[in-house]
Amino acid sequence: MGEWHDRNLELYAELVDRKLCDPRTVSLAAHRFLTDTLISPENPAATDPLNAGHVRAQNANVLHFGLAVGLAPSRLAVAIEAAFIHDLNKSVGDLLRQDRYAVRRRDGRQVERLETVATCVGLNHLGERTRAALHAATELPTGRLRDDVARAIDRCIVHHGLGSSRFIQRLVDGDNEWWGSEFVDSSSGARLLIHPPMPVLTLESLVHDLADSTQQMQGGVAWLLKYPEGFWRDAGLSYWQMFSDPGAEAGRGVAASLARQIVLETSTSKSLLVAAQSELELSPGETKALHLALERAVRPTRQWIDDRPERLSRPRGTSIYHDVARALGGTPKQAKARLVKEGPGRPELDAVIWRSARALDLRRQRELARAIEAAERI
Repeated sequence: MGEWHDRNLELYAELVDRKLCDPRTVSLAAHRFLTDTLISPENPAATDPLNAGHVRAQNANVLHFGLAVGLAPSRLAVAIEAAFIHDLNKSVGDLLRQDRYAVRRRDGRQVERLETVATCVGLNHLGERTRAALHAATELPTGRLRDDVARAIDRCIVHHGLGSSRFIQRLVDGDNEWWGSEFVDSSSGARLLIHPPMPVLTLESLVHDLADSTQQMQGGVAWLLKYPEGFWRDAGLSYWQMFSDPGAEAGRGVAASLARQIVLETSTSKSLLVAAQSELELSPGETKALHLALERAVRPTRQWIDDRPERLSRPRGTSIYHDVARALGGTPKQAKARLVKEGPGRPELDAVIWRSARALDLRRQRELARAIEAAERI
C-alpha cells in the first residue's frame, strides 16, 4: 500500500513537471490530500493487492489514451486523478452515496451500503468515500479543488461503472451466472437494485472509460492476480483455457478466458467510440487516434496469448508459449500442449508464467514512456 501511495504522488508530480497535467486544475496539494485520505490503512480497499494492480494499469491507460487524443493538460489532470482514486470505494460495508447517484431498491428505498461481494464489484463506482474526499478537497486552505473540477472527477468515476465494462453492464441487468440474482429477480425479471442514470459523457470520462475497459483485457501481473489467482482460482481451468480458449464462455455474462475478454471488451470500447462520435462530436482525427490507441494497447496481449500454429512454429516470439518453451525446454507447440493440460499450482510452471507476465508489463511500460517523451516534445 505504501508503494501504491508513493507511486501516485511521484507520477503526478512527474506529469506536472513535464507540463502534461495542469497543477492549476488539480494542485499537488489536492492530489496529496486525496492520496493520503484514500490510500491509507483505514480504507480496506487500499489494502487489497488486486485493487493496486488494477488501478496501476488504469492509470497507465488513461495516459495512453489521453496522450493519443491530445487531451489538454487541464483535462488530463481530471482524467488521471479520477483514475488514481476510482476504485477506492471497493470494500464490503462501505457507504453508498445518497444523492442523485443513489442506488435504490425496487420499493424506492435508497441502499445504504455495499453489502456483498457482488454489490462491491457492481456498484463501487457509486461509493460515498471518493465523493466525500473530493468534496473535502474543495475546502482545503491551500491548493483547493474548484467545485467544477471536483464534479468533473466525480463524474468520471460514476460514469465508468456502466460505461467501461460489458461485465458490469450485464451484472446490473442480472445477466451474470455468479451474482445476477442479487440484482434482478430471476423468476419475475424485476430489478432488485436500481442503478441511477449515468452522467453526461465528457472527453475526460471517455478516456477514463476506455482506459478501464482496456485494462480488463490486458494480460500481465495484475490480470494474473485478478483472474487465475482470484476469480478463477477454484474453477479447475488449465492455463490454456484461461489464456487462449476462444470459446470460453463460462456462463451468462462471464468471459472465462483472456481471449474472450479481448473480444467482449474490444466490442465495449468500440461502442464507446461510436457513441462518443455523436455525443462529443469527436473529429475524424480524434476518432482515428483513439481507435489506433485501442489497437496498440491490446496488441501485446494478443501476441502474448497467440497460439496459432503459424505463430508457434516460429522459434522466436513473445507469446506465453514461447516463454515457457525457452524456460522449461521444448518447442512452443509442446509448451502449449502442456498448458492445455496444466493449470496453477505447479511451482516451476507458475514461476515461468509470472515472469512472462512481468515481461509483458515491462513492454507496455516502455511503450508508454516513449509516448510521454514524445508528448513532452510537442
